[in-house]
Amino acid sequence: MPFCPTGAIQIVSEGGRSFARVDEDKCVECWICYRVARCPKDAIEPTPPEKMPFERRLKFFFASATAVWPETGMAGRGTEEMKTNDVTGRFKFGEIGFSLDMGRPTGVGVRVSDIEKVCRAIAPYVTFEPENPVTKLLIDPRTGEVRDPKLRNVYLLSAVVEAKAPKELASKVLQIVKEVSKELNTVISVGLVSRVKPDGEPEAFEVLRQLGIEPRPNMKINIGLGKPFIGWE
Repeated sequence: MPFCPTGAIQIVSEGGRSFARVDEDKCVECWICYRVARCPKDAIEPTPPEKMPFERRLKFFFASATAVWPETGMAGRGTEEMKTNDVTGRFKFGEIGFSLDMGRPTGVGVRVSDIEKVCRAIAPYVTFEPENPVTKLLIDPRTGEVRDPKLRNVYLLSAVVEAKAPKELASKVLQIVKEVSKELNTVISVGLVSRVKPDGEPEAFEVLRQLGIEPRPNMKINIGLGKPFIGWE
């Protein structure tokens, strides 16, 4: 029980005896109870992903850092890290990237319905990252609507919405995220990514100044170390 990040394992009493029961709604298929908190009786036997119904398989892929998504060929909740932009070239000058981390710290969790609220709110102003697992759940990235209504109640460990917008629209997107966050039953952490201008200042700083937000110094800055090595000069 202490290992379960969502409190899905509970002790219940029925018929004069007590035993552990897993709340399948709160269970996010992270398998921590199986992999880390080894049961001395081997009473925990997870269902293999290929035998899970789609909704539970979705939970598994969003909770696992190593499971490879069939739709994207990548593992994890998002793409292969936005900070590798020097290799991927996803974000150009004049563009601001958004990394909307929903459901963390671990244990908070997020329902797909809350993810959809955020996607629908920002969809008119952003381009969603096509290789992101959340984007694959949308019937149309231009609307932000989830493709299957049955998915809305699915409870996930966490998820990352990735998108980008022209710099002139970035402050509006941030204001929209702030407003829609008031309707969410979860936590949302906002990360920005941008190119660095020749004077050494990230373009995202301009957007933050417009909103009166002081930039935080604990940035992840890539200085080109991901480029192919061609030998010492």
